[in-house]
Amino acid sequence: MGWTVGCLAAPMLLGVMFGPRWIAVGLLIGVLATLWLMLWLPRSAHRAFSTARFERAARRYRILAAFAFSGARERAALLSRAGCDVAAGRLERAEAALAAIDPATLETSERAVWLNNRACAALDAGRDPTAALAVADEAIGLRPDVPAIQHTRARALLAVGRLDDAIAVLDAMRAGGELAPQLEAERCRELATAWDRKGQADYASDYRERARLVAR
Repeated sequence: MGWTVGCLAAPMLLGVMFGPRWIAVGLLIGVLATLWLMLWLPRSAHRAFSTARFERAARRYRILAAFAFSGARERAALLSRAGCDVAAGRLERAEAALAAIDPATLETSERAVWLNNRACAALDAGRDPTAALAVADEAIGLRPDVPAIQHTRARALLAVGRLDDAIAVLDAMRAGGELAPQLEAERCRELATAWDRKGQADYASDYRERARLVAR
């Protein structure tokens, strides 16, 4: 609401200061700024995250949160920024941001992301994998169709030693089509780890090579 009011007020202010023709200029600037904020910036942030440019993605999500049109947009930006912090290894910052969010205020998809980020942070911090798996299971129950959440659950399954279950989940991740390069590389690395632990060195080597090629 605040952004919309500002976009309307700025052209009127320009008109008062410089004449009526500046109202049109101000309106054009406002429209372009709105399109930038609503269309280009979210896509650019998501693209940066999917290509492992986490610092850049986090900066753009910060802007999106600051100029959000609605509570839902603000929550989405905050959750995405926390995901960037988890991926970049800034676990304390990520967990503080997640702890500041009341899960009761979240929609189903938002809660799934919140749970997924918490599970990832717990696994990266080396905490109890059984507890992390319980959180990942809750997330997958809300959004079983999201490959990133499937990947987190597979990581937790690996951590508790359920190798066959982890492999099944990792194989199922591609059921909906091709994955983003970063996620596909991580999937292949997890499969290499699983097959190594099962004593299948050839399979493990194959998946490590796939991960290397995808991540280039």
